[in-house]
Amino acid sequence: MAIASAQAKAQQAAQQAAQQALDAAQAQQAAQHQAAAQAAAHAAQAYAQQQHQAHQQAAVNQAAQQAAHQAAVAAAAAIAQTAPAAPPPQAPSGLSAADYQAALDAQAALDAHTAASLAELQAQAQAHAQAAAAAQAQAQVQAAAKFAQDQAMAVAEAQQRAAAQAQAIAMAEQTRMQQQQQQQQREQAIEMAKRRREDQVKKAAIEKDAEEKLRCHLHKKPNKVCKFCKRYQEHIASRDQLKSQEGKELDSKKGFQNSGPRGALEIVNTKTYGFSPLLQTHVVESAHFKALLSLESFEQMIEEMQQFANSIEPYMANSNTTPSALFACLYRMFTMGIDGRQLRKLMDYLDNAYIRCVGFLFIRFGLPPDQLWNWLGEYVLDDEELRPAKDSEWRTTIGEFVEGLLSQDKYYSTVLPRLPMSTKRQLEAKLAPIPQSRKRSKCNLAFLEVYREHGVKVEVNIDGEWFTGTTLELVEDAPSRLKATVRMDNDDSEKTVNLGKIIMSDSRYKNTVGRMPRGRSRSRSRDGVDWAREKGKSDKDLVEEMRKMDREKAVCASGKEYAKKPVGYKAACALPREQGAASHRLMEEETFVPMKQVRRRSPSPVRQEQDFRKAPSAEHQSRMQQLFEKYGMQKAGPGGAASGSGSADQTDVLRFG
Repeated sequence: MAIASAQAKAQQAAQQAAQQALDAAQAQQAAQHQAAAQAAAHAAQAYAQQQHQAHQQAAVNQAAQQAAHQAAVAAAAAIAQTAPAAPPPQAPSGLSAADYQAALDAQAALDAHTAASLAELQAQAQAHAQAAAAAQAQAQVQAAAKFAQDQAMAVAEAQQRAAAQAQAIAMAEQTRMQQQQQQQQREQAIEMAKRRREDQVKKAAIEKDAEEKLRCHLHKKPNKVCKFCKRYQEHIASRDQLKSQEGKELDSKKGFQNSGPRGALEIVNTKTYGFSPLLQTHVVESAHFKALLSLESFEQMIEEMQQFANSIEPYMANSNTTPSALFACLYRMFTMGIDGRQLRKLMDYLDNAYIRCVGFLFIRFGLPPDQLWNWLGEYVLDDEELRPAKDSEWRTTIGEFVEGLLSQDKYYSTVLPRLPMSTKRQLEAKLAPIPQSRKRSKCNLAFLEVYREHGVKVEVNIDGEWFTGTTLELVEDAPSRLKATVRMDNDDSEKTVNLGKIIMSDSRYKNTVGRMPRGRSRSRSRDGVDWAREKGKSDKDLVEEMRKMDREKAVCASGKEYAKKPVGYKAACALPREQGAASHRLMEEETFVPMKQVRRRSPSPVRQEQDFRKAPSAEHQSRMQQLFEKYGMQKAGPGGAASGSGSADQTDVLRFG
């Protein structure tokens, strides 16, 4: 109830904030509309005044021209009336009157033409003036229209900014609410998981007490004749059968081939997130992780990993204290708190294999052991290429990487979270057929055209048993994990199965030779087995072989094998480490001491004389020879006495019996 009331209050506050932002945007929009209307009115009034002034000026100019014309006409008439009549012109000497009159007529015609030209020029000037006035008026109109348009655009932009701001505020509030809900869901999931584990512990304790009551009190080892031992064995068998049935039902409900669980994730250890104390200290104190604390969104972390994650190792090269960028981003993912959808996005990322490794490591370090196969079971047959580092020559696949996470106890020098023995045995049973399925998947890549056809007869491996069916389509959503949809013959259901668990049984393609796609290696297996059509060994046999190999590894080869003495600090500092060429060359230059050949001089005569004097003399050598012959070279006689020379120096013999 408290959580629901808090959510209701938060939603009401968010709605009020969004309404206030919307009201402010509307008020700002109204003010901008009013300002634009006033500006348009002022522009129209100014334009009207300019038009009125232009009309008045044109009327004044026209009236002045008419007055000047009338004054000129009146002055000409007055001059004509007051002036005396001019006598008719006389022809100059040498010209006849007719020629002179023709010349006068021509001069009059020229004057009339000049006057007409002047009048035409005046009319053109007036027309140009009127056109200029009209152009000026039109320019003013266009300027006013442009000003009004700019004001309208400014108002529209202001409206858009206000709407975007209101939307951003609403989205921020919604995001905050979602984060709060996710945090609450995460806490509820953790609490539920804790209660579920407590219930499981209590249930296991009750079952153990019940088994102890049923255990035979007479025999430590089961006796086939004892009725108490029989009853106890029957109880154990029924319990194991019930657990196996529950496990199969749980697997069918969750579906190992589905996309995995969604929503809030259940983290086992929220303090260390499965990291060792030393590795956690190195990551938290690293400069890269401190810089990552400023990144708050999942997309920013994707860009960071895309740019800097270039190795899958926990530490940087030639360092035992500086964590790699991949592990710094992995720890930041834990502290940020991602959901199932985001984790699935990491695992299915197409452009960068190292980002996918972050998702796999997140599952192995953080999630409960009973959820590992639900998340990672689909990816053990992924054949995407993976290099431990971008400049590494050694290559592996995503499937082998995931298989190592599920089967190994250590990741490089870092200890992985411990798996319960029951979970470990279940994972061994599921991982034992994987190498054989990987070979089959590689061979089936040569027959993609066959699997794209409808109605091809195949056999499918489901939980270690083979069932017949017919293909419906080839699922190519993930290029590195190709699957086929098959209609089963036993129950007429449809199942989507990886190509590593399908073989062809159709007689039409018995002798068909496959063709590998471009960029793939040959499909022919080195062991000569056609895995596209052969079932191989059963899952049970493969599990037994794997466990037999593990038992043989655990047994000492010969004699006694003791653990090595722990290396001290100074000795550890002197151990060789993997270094680059430049570092190795620098260390060699700093510590290299040239080896000088020491020549031994021939012995001097004095030294020879001293050696000769130290040698035993001839008398001493002859005395020693006699002692050796007397005590070391004597022969035993028939009576057991030593046969000597018969002198007084003859040795005494000790006789027994």
